[in-house]
Amino acid sequence: MSEYSSPTTSGFAKLPPIITQDSDKVFLSELNNYINHELLKIDPDDDEQRYIVYKTVFNKIIEYVVALRMLLTMIKKEYEDTIEAIKKGRREAAFLHGKLKAMASEPSTVRNFRKRSDELEDKLIVIQKDNERLQSRLAELKLERKRREQQEKEISEPPKRELKKDHRLIPGLSLEDSTDLTLLYKKLEQLDRQYKELNITYRTRYVPKARKIELKASLDHKVTYRDRLLWQGQLYKAKQNRLKIALEAAQAYNRVKPPHQTVGDAVIFALAHAARIQAAQEKASELASDPNQNDGGQGRDGSPTTAPSSSTYEDDDPNKEKEAEMMLEYIEKFNELFEDGKYEEASIHAANSPKGILRTSATLAKFRDAKVPIKDKSPLLSFCSALMSSVAAVGSKPNIRLSCECVDCALQEHRMDLLSYWISQNRLTLSEELAQLIQKYCQCSLACRCKCQALAQNVYAHLGLHHQVAICILKQGRVQTGIEYARNKSNFTQEGYIEVLRSCPSLHLANTFVAPTENGFRMLPVGVIIGVLLEINHFNIALPFIQGLQNSPSQDDELINAFQAAVLDDNTTTMDDWDELIELFQNHGHQDIAMSLMASVTVLDAMRNALKQSFVNFISDVPEETEIEEETSV
Repeated sequence: MSEYSSPTTSGFAKLPPIITQDSDKVFLSELNNYINHELLKIDPDDDEQRYIVYKTVFNKIIEYVVALRMLLTMIKKEYEDTIEAIKKGRREAAFLHGKLKAMASEPSTVRNFRKRSDELEDKLIVIQKDNERLQSRLAELKLERKRREQQEKEISEPPKRELKKDHRLIPGLSLEDSTDLTLLYKKLEQLDRQYKELNITYRTRYVPKARKIELKASLDHKVTYRDRLLWQGQLYKAKQNRLKIALEAAQAYNRVKPPHQTVGDAVIFALAHAARIQAAQEKASELASDPNQNDGGQGRDGSPTTAPSSSTYEDDDPNKEKEAEMMLEYIEKFNELFEDGKYEEASIHAANSPKGILRTSATLAKFRDAKVPIKDKSPLLSFCSALMSSVAAVGSKPNIRLSCECVDCALQEHRMDLLSYWISQNRLTLSEELAQLIQKYCQCSLACRCKCQALAQNVYAHLGLHHQVAICILKQGRVQTGIEYARNKSNFTQEGYIEVLRSCPSLHLANTFVAPTENGFRMLPVGVIIGVLLEINHFNIALPFIQGLQNSPSQDDELINAFQAAVLDDNTTTMDDWDELIELFQNHGHQDIAMSLMASVTVLDAMRNALKQSFVNFISDVPEETEIEEETSV
């Protein structure tokens, strides 16, 4: 309110805007409908009734607009005073008109009116002089007050308040995280999302108190109806038992047909006997239930009493009936909301269903079939959002299949923010299938920009799949970090590095694999790297890879380049494999690369043959005794 009440340059208060929200538009629409409806009920020529209608509308506006209530009240008062003055003037005019007619015949009428006119003119002059004097006095008082306020402000202006620096750490963050601006922005976005979600939950989950009263009245009505049905059921059961006894007695009479007895006598006797047996059973049940009258499970005559059967209570358990009735009503309410097109309310209703009866894939499929959009999202995404929001309240996460379907929905709607929030808040049942679904959605080049690989990395890390975590890190363009993780966590073999190169080929990754480590070994031979790149048709990586090695000097020998050194260190690739690679480069028009590769391979072959011949000569020159001693030592 303070920002709207500050004085402007013209001296008047700046008023807030009248229409700021969609609810204001709805309110104005309802006022227009009310005016049109009320005007149809009254006589259009009756000004008094029309004034009452608009007066009521103005009162509603004053009650609704809190910020302008004082101003609107003053405007209303001015209008009412003006209307009352008009009414009073009309009454006085009618009175004066009658009086004028009565005095029309008097000769002094004109003289009296002239005298009254002179008096009024004198009075008007006096009033004008008083007004001028009061206006000048008011202007002087305003200037004096403004000058005094300015002096007081200059004299008693409080010193500027210095803000104290809070050196405490942010809860949940370490000192290093508290100084990371990127992490702080992410934390702020996360808190904003939680705040918005709480507001949405507050607006959608709770209902007015009148709804509780209606539900209680409905529950009382249904309980009364249930009691009446139970009473009718007991009557029908008793009637059925009597009819059954009468039928059995009649059948027995027809089989025997004793003399001096009719069918009616047989039926009456059977009903009386059944009544005596039932009374005895009820009495025995009362004795069994009363501890003061039950003596060790025996009756007064020492005979054991029979306890009432528990099956009757289980069959007529009101709690089970009430629970089934509540679930049925819940499902009917959901179907009603869904058929009325209230998909958002139906999704919240289904997500908070008791015992998760509507938190199923069948309900999700029903929302998937609904193609009507809700504001900025589909009915399916609305149900998935409600499902995730209700995890904390329900206390259980959706199963693997339902989690994957929710993730697929978020990906199809391009809502990576929702997916990130669900995973960070542990709202999903994580699985390898879910992570693969997120990875397949990524269509980026090697450096992932859509954050899918980062989300998949979190899922794989939670599942303990370190091999897949390393691949996700490499697909994010973090080659060095991925290689270190693969060495420390996954214990990658040569086949693992080859699979990584197939999954996310890049020039940086190839250079990292071929570079010598601290021990002098290379993670992958250069021939294997070139073969894998050509096998997956990545000539755009293989050519710069070879050219970069040719332009780089070797770390061990200054006479050869890094490519020749890598070829010489390659003991895995055979000569036939090198010949196939050379031929493949020649077929694709890369003659210079093929010639360079052929030269390096020729040098490699010559060196191998020379080493082999030297070893053969060395073995032939060794004496037999020395050879025998070496064999024995070995």
